[in-house]
Amino acid sequence: MEKRQEDGETVTHLSKVEARSGSRTTVTRSILVTSLALVIAVLLIVVAIGYFRADKTGADEVNSDNSSQTTSAPN
Repeated sequence: MEKRQEDGETVTHLSKVEARSGSRTTVTRSILVTSLALVIAVLLIVVAIGYFRADKTGADEVNSDNSSQTTSAPN
C-alpha cells in the first residue's frame, strides 16, 4: 500500500495483489449450495403437483375417445 499526496489530498494506492487479497470464507459457497437445493426442491414440487393433477383433467379420456372414433369410422 502506498500513500501519496495528490492535489492536496492523501490518496492510497493498492497493488493488484493487495486489491484482490480478500478473505475466503465458506459463507458464499454455503449460500449457493442452499439456494440450489431450494430451487431443485421447488421444481420437484411443481412437477409433482402437475403429475398428480394430470389425471383429473380428462385429457386421457378425450384421447381415448378420439382414437376409438378414428378406428371405428367407415372409409
